[in-house]
Amino acid sequence: MKRWAYMLGGLIVWTVHFLGVYGIASVADVAAHAGHPLSRAAVGVFTLACLIAAGWLTVDAGRRWRRGGDEMAGFADIIAATGGAVSAVSILWQGLPAVVG
Repeated sequence: MKRWAYMLGGLIVWTVHFLGVYGIASVADVAAHAGHPLSRAAVGVFTLACLIAAGWLTVDAGRRWRRGGDEMAGFADIIAATGGAVSAVSILWQGLPAVVG
């Protein structure tokens, strides 16, 4: 189970980001409007935090893969690094429009 969480770590961060951004936008839309500067700032900070988490997972998995190990560990490292990189791009793709405008 621990290996699955490791391999899906980046995708889990992306899911948390997806739910968080839409949660922030929903609350902001009820309180004022989704384009409010405070809403954009909250999305920006949340996006940055999730980008840092996904980037850390990607770099950590890449380092583990380069160190080597048994075949299953190497496979898990490649999956974790790829998932983290895809998640980082996706988080940026989701968060940028809310921050820029």
